[in-house]
Amino acid sequence: MEEGVAHRAIHRLQSGEWTLQKDQVAIEAPLIIDIVADLQSSRWLSMLRTPGHDVALVTGLMNSEDILIGCRPVDAVVTLSEGKAEILLPQGCSFNISARGRMNSGAACGICGRKDFSDLIERLHVCSVERLEVDVELLLTLPDKMMQVQSGFTSTGGIHAAALFSSQGELLVNMEDIGRHNAVDKVIGHCIGENIDSSAGIICLSGRIGSELVLKAAAAMIPVIVAIGAASSMAIDLARGAGISLYGFTRNGNTVSYNNTQGLILKSDNRKQIRE
Repeated sequence: MEEGVAHRAIHRLQSGEWTLQKDQVAIEAPLIIDIVADLQSSRWLSMLRTPGHDVALVTGLMNSEDILIGCRPVDAVVTLSEGKAEILLPQGCSFNISARGRMNSGAACGICGRKDFSDLIERLHVCSVERLEVDVELLLTLPDKMMQVQSGFTSTGGIHAAALFSSQGELLVNMEDIGRHNAVDKVIGHCIGENIDSSAGIICLSGRIGSELVLKAAAAMIPVIVAIGAASSMAIDLARGAGISLYGFTRNGNTVSYNNTQGLILKSDNRKQIRE
């Protein structure tokens, strides 16, 4: 069976007739995450996700939540057992999980369930995302390129994707998960584990752009977000504050830029640059 996909019996109505069939559906399952520091284990959170690439998910989540003190996510060792991940921190490294505490998190939102997320927003004011120049024709091709490798969505129709592309449109990482933010964390965690420089890349999203996804991109220094869906008001404001180029409704040869178009290049006879 394909990873992240399960089979369930369903009744399907087609042409006025019901038939019993076996359908493929996206798996949603809990993952408990504990942190071990100085031989003491602490429960960080319980979350829902699609199993697969769990080490990358946990690594990316550490980076997005900025919980480590005195070390980096790449310095931690993540081990997996059935439905559980354990983060082993090196000597001298500590953590701060007070913002989310011991609250549970579903698969719907990466910052929902936090006691406070002002700390994450404050990070946007000190980040130094370097603007990336992008050809609009290249930008328009990215959702289709991502869809071509969305095996989970092709099978189930119910799973999100996130993909990191180079500035030349080369696919670097593709991840799927029932949670939009989980897919992004898997991409970021994979980049950290494989030493892929995400600060020169473009992240493509299969759905809408929520504020939590902009926060995660900023934490990974990703300069461009392009999505098939729309952006929320908070996502737009956060992207503008962080200097992240934000594009939504990117499909069928069209796109919407939600902020400064400086850095976006349109190929034409004059090859002119669009500015504010």
